Amino acid sequence: MTQQPCGTNFKVKTIKRNKGRKTRAAAKVVTSVRAACVLRDGYCRAWRDGILGCAGPSQWAHLPGHTRAQTRGQKPERRHTTDGSVMLCMKHHNQLDGRWQPRLLVRGTADSNLDWRELADMEA
Repeated sequence: MTQQPCGTNFKVKTIKRNKGRKTRAAAKVVTSVRAACVLRDGYCRAWRDGILGCAGPSQWAHLPGHTRAQTRGQKPERRHTTDGSVMLCMKHHNQLDGRWQPRLLVRGTADSNLDWRELADMEA
C-alpha cells in the first residue's frame, strides 16, 4: 500500500464551486434568450395578442411544458429557449402561473401563434 505524501496539492470540487460554474455557463444562454424574447414580445406578449388589463413590470415567463420545474437538470440550451418563454406583465404572468384569478391558459409555442384563454372561458 503506497501513501501519498502530506500536503498533496489537488482541488476538491465542492458543491459551491460546481454550482458557480454551472450558473456562469447558463448566464450566457439566459441573457441571449431573454434579449430575443424582449425584442419579439415587447412589454407583454398577452397584450400584444389582444388580452387587455396589463399591470406591473415586464417579466420573463416560461410557458407550460417549459417551466423551470419541468426542465430541471437539463442543459441551459434546452431549458431556456425562445420557443418556451415569453415576456409578460406581472398580472398576466401571475395569471399564467395560477397565482391570480382568472387563470390564463395558453396553447401553442411562443415562436408561433399563441391561443390565450381565461379559465372562465374554458368552463363555459
